[in-house]
Amino acid sequence: MIKAVLGYNIEPGMTEIAYDHWLRNIHVPDLKKIPGLRRIVFNTVKKKIRDGLNFYRIAELHFDTLAHYEAAVVWRLKHPVSAGRAPEGKTDFQFYLLCESEQIDISDAPDAKKNHEDLI
Repeated sequence: MIKAVLGYNIEPGMTEIAYDHWLRNIHVPDLKKIPGLRRIVFNTVKKKIRDGLNFYRIAELHFDTLAHYEAAVVWRLKHPVSAGRAPEGKTDFQFYLLCESEQIDISDAPDAKKNHEDLI
């Protein structure tokens, strides 16, 4: 799996409520049109653990393969969104990375349930 991972803040002058309204009602429907995009994950930052960069949210755009991502980029260039629908002026991107993803599930491990219960 390939993920485009984006870290961003909200542009000054926009509230979180206005931003999330735009994101869910305008931007996400536009993203859903992109061929090959399998999943969108929004990770809203709740607490900063170490000093350094600060983000409002880390977003992930999931694609099956690098070829699917590259085809999506070409499609997006051929099908741009209007200025009012685009992230410019709303989203202050801090980074945009392309990652190959590996997932390790521990919930099936023999001690996973016991380890979880020990925390409670």
